[in-house]
Order: sequence, then structure tokens, then C-alpha cells
Amino acid sequence: MLARKSLLIVGSQFFIRFIGWIGLLVLAKLWSGFAPEALGNIGFAMSFLAVFNVIGDLGFNSAHVKRVSEGKDLGTCIGTYIAIKIILICLMLIVIFSAIFIWKSLLHGSFTDATTESVVYVFIVYYIFFNLAQIAVFTFQAKREIAKRQITGIFENIVKIPLEIFVALAGVSITSISISPRVNWPFFLQPIQRFIASHAVGSLAMSYVFGMMATFFVGMWLLRSYPIKKPSLEMSKSYLFFALPIMLISIIGIISVNIDKVMIGYFWTSTEVGYYFTVQQILGIVLILSSAVGIVLFPTLSEHHSNKDFEKIKETTHLVERYISMIIIPQMVVIIVFVKPVINIMLSDAFLPASSVLITLTIFAFITSLNMPYSSLIAGIDKPGVTAKIGVAICVINITLNYLLIPQKGLFSPFGINGPTGAAVATVLSNLTGFFTLRIAAKKLTGIKLLQTHIPRHVVAGLIMAGILYYTGSIFSVFRWYHLLSLSLVGLGIYIFVLFLLKEFKKEDLTFFLDLLHPKKMFNYVTSELKDKEKFNRK
Repeated sequence: MLARKSLLIVGSQFFIRFIGWIGLLVLAKLWSGFAPEALGNIGFAMSFLAVFNVIGDLGFNSAHVKRVSEGKDLGTCIGTYIAIKIILICLMLIVIFSAIFIWKSLLHGSFTDATTESVVYVFIVYYIFFNLAQIAVFTFQAKREIAKRQITGIFENIVKIPLEIFVALAGVSITSISISPRVNWPFFLQPIQRFIASHAVGSLAMSYVFGMMATFFVGMWLLRSYPIKKPSLEMSKSYLFFALPIMLISIIGIISVNIDKVMIGYFWTSTEVGYYFTVQQILGIVLILSSAVGIVLFPTLSEHHSNKDFEKIKETTHLVERYISMIIIPQMVVIIVFVKPVINIMLSDAFLPASSVLITLTIFAFITSLNMPYSSLIAGIDKPGVTAKIGVAICVINITLNYLLIPQKGLFSPFGINGPTGAAVATVLSNLTGFFTLRIAAKKLTGIKLLQTHIPRHVVAGLIMAGILYYTGSIFSVFRWYHLLSLSLVGLGIYIFVLFLLKEFKKEDLTFFLDLLHPKKMFNYVTSELKDKEKFNRK
């Protein structure tokens, strides 16, 4: 069932990423050279505020998942969690507006050219609804009701992307930038078109807000049948007891993910932020699997831990690691070998300067995906303090390397590594720390074996696939989307065949994937979860 739940997340996340990519593609094609700058404004504002948004979590999201998955009273847990989230949101807003006031009025500072102040204010609203939506999202995750969780998340892009395309079709008319709309708008809509064009980036930011509002309302609607009881002081203490050791994890985790874009915006401009931010959105397709499995794996391992079943914990961790590696490597190969066609097809040639960034971050995606099972293992056996120490080390190394590698005259600038590429290299090197330390810690805590023969076999098959694709791809003088699709399928066949020769892909693996992809079984699972209301009426 863990695999089917993970596949449901992968499928829904792929749909979310796909329609998200449609929005990026339309924007990149219609706004051409202005697209990196506009998306850089968005990326910087989101990352800047995400640093403050650590206050909206502080480990209480994980605490909610932990306590509910342990079987604590659901109504009391939800009521307590809602109260905590509202307090954290208020605290976050106080800190944000205090920081802006101090920066502008007392220190006489200003925002960098990577964004505008109005865009920052728009995304404050975004993060308010983001945190409110987590009430439903993490409750569904804790109950491992993945269908509801994914349906909630899908609506963000269902609402955002049409609005994003609507904004892109309006054209741009700001300062020295003038991009005419591709089609003439009806007369009665032209005032709206002129307003959007003259506030292009702000209008684009509002599409994100409306998308997150949709997620919040859908989540609350799906949560309507769940029991919600009065917050309990005892339960609040229980949440705090679990959250305290991992507050640091939450803080450093969010800072590590967002500090690179903030620092790129500080040392460079919004265009460079746009390269990095947009490539990360494309790379999200590769990270779908690890994030999907992580959502299900943490409460699953937590349940095994409550039953003192350490052998099941180790077995599940190894199995997850094997399948993640097996699935991600062929995706990596396609992106790295055909990096320029991938960018040109999925975005536009305006983003080709980000080729080295995409290659480097693809390596990061592989490393961080392999880290996920061990991170979930440590959290699942109730040792968040260990993960916190490792996270601190990763964060400190990441920030230090960003500071050394991002500036125009950075440490590796003589080799062409600075700006967005420098940030990508810093991300890879810092996450390598986690790759080794997480495994060492997991072995000490559970005795899990670290030397597996699976990943080296996957790497060998991937290298053979890469060599054949590189030679085959050099034949084409012009690379179209159907060339990329055809060669990707051929490469996948080569990869599986090599794994078969290496005795790494067996009949049971084929049976596993075929059963996993069975549409009727997936449909039955989704409908059974959505129809099952009896458990929510329990005391």
C-alpha cells in the first residue's frame, strides 16, 4: 500500500508539475527575454519571505503528523494544531512587518533590484494561506490519506496556471519593457489588459495567491467531516515536546532551500535569480518521487517504531532507496545528455545560460533523493535531534559555500563558477555532507547495512545509457520535442536491459511495477479513501 500511495502522489505531482510547466512555457515564449527577469522577481520574493515563514512551522507540522500517526485523539490533535498554526501565523506577520520597518525606516535600506516591495507584500498574503492550508494537508498526511492530500494540492496549479497564462497574454508595458499581446483583446477587456500589462509582475504574483487560496478552501472542504475539538493544554505540551528538537531542522531546512536565491538576488540581478528559480521548477519533476515517498514513509516508519519492529524499518528503508535510485537515474541521464534541447523545448532559448545550473542541480536531485529514506528513518524512530545536528552542518556549509561561490569574484569564478552556477555547486557539495552523515547516523541507531550493490549497478546502467544517447543525439542537427521523447524511450529500454543483464531488474520488479500501474486498483484505492467517512465519526 505504501507503494500505491507513493504512486498516487507521483501521478498527481506530475500532473501539477506538468500544468505548471505549461504556464512557464507560455510565459517564456510570450515574454521572451523578459521572462527570466519577471520570474526572478517572483522567485526572490518567495524565497525572501520563505526565510520568515520558518516561524509558520517550527517543527509543529511534523509534530502533528507524529501524534496523529501514533493514534492520539484526532479531534483534539486537529483543534490543538489549528490553534498553534494561528498563533504561529500571527507571530510570523509581526516579525515580517517589524523587519521591513526596521530595514526601511531605521536602517534606511531598500530592496535589491531583484524584486519590488509590492511583490513582497503580495506574497505575504500567499504565505498566510499557505500556512492555513497546511492544517488540512498535514492532517491528511498523518492519516496517510494521500488521495485527499493530493487533491488539495492539485487545485493550486489548476487555478494559478490559467491566471498565469491570462497575465502572459496581456503583454508587458512597464518602464523600458514593452511586449505587445499576441492577440488583440476585445474592446471591453482592453482596460483590464492595459492594467495587467502595466503591473505585469504584480499581476503574475497575484496568480500565485489565488492558487494558494484555492488550495486552502479545497482542503478545508475535505476536512469538514473530521472531528475538531477544543485545543488541549496537555496535547499542546506534547506537540511542543516533539517540535522543540526539530525546530532547528525546520528553520535550517527552509533557509537552506531558499538562501541561494536570496543571495543570488543580493549579489546579482533578478535575471540570474530567474535562471536559477525557473530551472528549479523544471527539476521538480525529478524530485517528485523522493518527495512522494517521503510523505508516506515518515508516518509508516513511525508506526513500525511504535510497534518496535526494527527489522521492518530497515527492510522498508532499503527497498525505498533501491527503487528511488532505479527510477531517478534514467531521468538524470536524459537531462544531462540533452540539457540544451531540454531547456529550449521546455522553456525557451532565453534560459540557455542556465544549462550548467540544470546539470549541477540534477546531480543534487539524485543525492537528496537518496538522502530521504535515511532522514525519514531517523525521524520515524523519534530521534529528531540527530537530524537537527546533521541539518545544521548542511546549512552552515551551504551558506558558507554560497557566500564563497555566488559573488562575481567568488572563489571559483576563474573557472566560470559563480552566480547561479556557484549556488548550484554549493548545494551539491553541502548535500554530500548529508549523504554520508545520515547513513552513518542511521547505522549507529538501527544497525542498518549501508553497503548495497544496487546503486552501483544503476549507475553503470546509467553510464551505458548516457554513452549511447550522446552518440545517437549527435546525429540530429535540429532537435525537436519528438526527438527528445523518442530517444528518452530508447534510452529507458537500454537502461532496463542493462539492469536485466546485471541481475538488478528481475521478474518480481516487473510484476511490482505492472501491479503498481494498474489503473483499476488505483481507482479503487482513491474512491475507497474518499468514501470512507466512518473513521471520522469515531470519538
